[in-house]
Amino acid sequence: MSKQEMMYSHVEDWKTSGLTQSSYCESVGIKLATFSYWVIKYKAESIQSVDSNFITVKKDLIASSTQEYEIMYPNGVKLRVHIANLSELYSLVNLV
Repeated sequence: MSKQEMMYSHVEDWKTSGLTQSSYCESVGIKLATFSYWVIKYKAESIQSVDSNFITVKKDLIASSTQEYEIMYPNGVKLRVHIANLSELYSLVNLV
């Protein structure tokens, strides 16, 4: 088990324990400052992994015949996409 896995396990145990960080650290023999560092790291990683309505779309090679399409939403937000195949854009727009 890596150090990160071990500390994340402690963070999860602490969260369900109902103890303060200080009390939990005393009970398991971890320095409070070290534990607090891992709690912050755990929370930051949890925020990044929260599901959202956005997905990451990556394309390794952009064809030389790509065209730029722009979608303008009523609130003024513009989405510009460089894509070679209009059906790909259609598929992306219709993802739910």
